Amino acid sequence: MSLTSGSPFSVEIRLNPTAPSLNTDRVAALLDFAARQQAVSGEVGLWVCDDAEMTALHQQFMGLSGPTDVMSFPGEGDYLGDIAVSFETAARQAPGAGHSVQREIAYLALHGFLHLLGFDDLTPAERTDMLTRQDALLDAFERGSPGDWV
Repeated sequence: MSLTSGSPFSVEIRLNPTAPSLNTDRVAALLDFAARQQAVSGEVGLWVCDDAEMTALHQQFMGLSGPTDVMSFPGEGDYLGDIAVSFETAARQAPGAGHSVQREIAYLALHGFLHLLGFDDLTPAERTDMLTRQDALLDAFERGSPGDWV
């Protein structure tokens, strides 16, 4: 699925065949909204994968065992990069976050997008700043574009 809007931003979303149903248009609109709010343009790829796929990425690129929830891979030029979100990890985290699985996937995609824009969460202060911005963007998007993530 691709979204190209009136802004100079586009996102291509690919779903693992076993991923839960997801309103990919809404997820793309969230990332487009975040791009406009952050005053960036370009292209992004989002892959909603399973834990096995994420485990392979985590090992290959970070040297760490096991899955993680989201990984970002910076691009060059107009290609801002790629984001991978594990829907299985999102499903485990969603109840604790008070989200549906689909909203957690969108939340993690936004987190990965912010990483592509240079936000980081390695220190407590950075993490607080990043999560504050992430929450503000998601809240503003949902207020302005009410709807369901499924």
